[in-house]
Amino acid sequence: MFKKTKFIICSLFLLVSISILSGCNLEEASESVKKDKTVETYDLVWFDYLNASSTDSAPPVKVAYMEKHKEKTKTFEKYTENVEDIEKPYIKIVNDKVYIYRPPYLKYIQDPVEGKVKDKKIQQGSDRK
Repeated sequence: MFKKTKFIICSLFLLVSISILSGCNLEEASESVKKDKTVETYDLVWFDYLNASSTDSAPPVKVAYMEKHKEKTKTFEKYTENVEDIEKPYIKIVNDKVYIYRPPYLKYIQDPVEGKVKDKKIQQGSDRK
């Protein structure tokens, strides 16, 4: 009787723990970091995924950002990329993880581009001399 009760209590505790942990997702963590004013914000210069064919996990990312008016480059194994409707991309660094906030690469609803061609040059291929 005592073993059965102990087993039921442990099972319930495990189920509650799993339910609580499954409710925490990456979007919530990213949103809380975004709202946290104590975490330093840096202007994003560029970022690039590094080749990591030896593992099945997400590749590391190399990030260049501005810190105290100087460009700094760092590689991160852990990162979260957030595509948002913003004009200027930025990052936030928490311990060894970077949160990248960037606009989409392509927007389908844009104002038409107008202009006038001032100087047109015809590019020649490398096979011509």
